[in-house]
Amino acid sequence: MKIEKYSGRGLSKFRTFHKADFYAEIAAEEDIAPAFYAARMAGREICVLGGGSNIFFKRTNIRAAVLKNALPEFITPLGGGRYEVSASVGMMRLLNYARGRGLNCFYYLASAPCQIGGAIAMNAGSGKKEARYISDFIESVKFFDGEKFAVKTKPQIFFAHRDSEFLSKPTFIISAVFKFEPAAFGGNPVRERLEWAAEHQDLSLPNCGSMCDKYSAPILKFARAAFALAPAGLSRKKLNWAVNKARSPIWLRALFGFIKILHAALGKRLKFEIRMFG
Repeated sequence: MKIEKYSGRGLSKFRTFHKADFYAEIAAEEDIAPAFYAARMAGREICVLGGGSNIFFKRTNIRAAVLKNALPEFITPLGGGRYEVSASVGMMRLLNYARGRGLNCFYYLASAPCQIGGAIAMNAGSGKKEARYISDFIESVKFFDGEKFAVKTKPQIFFAHRDSEFLSKPTFIISAVFKFEPAAFGGNPVRERLEWAAEHQDLSLPNCGSMCDKYSAPILKFARAAFALAPAGLSRKKLNWAVNKARSPIWLRALFGFIKILHAALGKRLKFEIRMFG
């Protein structure tokens, strides 16, 4: 495990530019615990980074320790429809793998440009009405909780709507065992989801998907109008969707702060889905 300096726009799907002086790519399980220890000894907040699809760094110069999941990717059949999948596997790779073998899977996540670990941590899924989540397919998860390695079965893990216990403190998800049942497709569920996303989601600018889980629509509409001419703002196509074309994170930081202040001032509930680090 090597601690390095990072400079670039590849840490977040918002494509903002950042520098980090504590950046480590974790390529082996035995490097996880030493990386957490080194970050804590340095007095750093810990950010476990996957694909960057749900992450926002508030400053150009990141203060947090960024631990990038670079573990080897694998999808290992275990028999009986069970597969162990590395947390570093990209969502599209797993979905195409399942589709090619005629397996039911979380195809509604085809438009999520994330790694499997990040999807598990936030229990990625559909809307509340459909109530379909990646956790529906999970049998167990292997992870490092900041102090020790553990394996928990699904009944032992707290999962909620777009939430899980893995977000309550820095946790490095290593792999998960999924159960996929056979399925018959009338078409291509991956392509169908991507076509749906092109119609209903704003993919024209860098974004991190849905911004909030709970929010006031009138407040977001006001914020969208207020930032209409700024290089970062809310999509005209989808209200709960922050888009960015700025190099600096300052515009997104101002947008999120503005939204937070308005909700607090008016006594409205707000819960960001985007994880923010200093």
